[in-house]
Amino acid sequence: MRAGRVLAWAAVTVAARPSPLARAWSAKWPIGAEIVLFFVLMAAYEWLRDLVAVSELAVPVAHALEVIDVERALGLFVEPDVQEWAHSVPGGEFVTTWIYTLAHTAGFAVVFFWVWFRRREYFAAFRNWFWVTNGLAVIGYWLYPLAPPRLTDLGLEDPTKASLELGGALSWFQPFRNEFAAMPSMHVGYTVLFALTLFWLLRPSPWRWLVWLWPAGMLFVVMATANHWWLDGVGGAACVLVALAVVTPLSGSLRKPWEYRRA
Repeated sequence: MRAGRVLAWAAVTVAARPSPLARAWSAKWPIGAEIVLFFVLMAAYEWLRDLVAVSELAVPVAHALEVIDVERALGLFVEPDVQEWAHSVPGGEFVTTWIYTLAHTAGFAVVFFWVWFRRREYFAAFRNWFWVTNGLAVIGYWLYPLAPPRLTDLGLEDPTKASLELGGALSWFQPFRNEFAAMPSMHVGYTVLFALTLFWLLRPSPWRWLVWLWPAGMLFVVMATANHWWLDGVGGAACVLVALAVVTPLSGSLRKPWEYRRA
């Protein structure tokens, strides 16, 4: 009789214990595990981004000409003007170059840690949304390889090349860099995702509207450094919104940033 009760207790315990995949999806683990997962998935993302890279220049350049035609048709072909203006302002080239180089990674750290420590119960849905966005971005790189402005014959400078190597410390990474992963721009896409997250999780503060300066500033920076067309930024924002539509029904009982209301 006692053995039966022990077996029943063990069965209930096993059934109640979530699987490793369920724990990962719901982020029910220590922050160290979350950091490890971040680096593993980021390495997978970079590997996939390189895997879908094309070796021929013709297709990405043809796509760049298509983008230029669309922007001109809209009367918004502004990338050369943006870089010229940024470089004409004292310190403009230096500031935009280093924002492009460093703000990307800093953005991950600031928002991920803030949500983890200040809005812990909303972290899992936020993080899952982030990674689904990355998956959609890789599909975009595969379907539409695109030469950025700096790799066209527009005569635009690439001020970020040396800074991205950080004095040679990251020179080894350059051969693995997919030069034609421009559409969508995740420099802009991430800032849209982070701005939306903060905008929701800072309710009801009126100061939350300031978060939209972040994606607006990053859109300017990616054009000033000739790393993206503004349409790439639109593509990044679209990725974020499609990923949100995908993640919402999959989130189940997870608490979602877009449903946050301060009690």
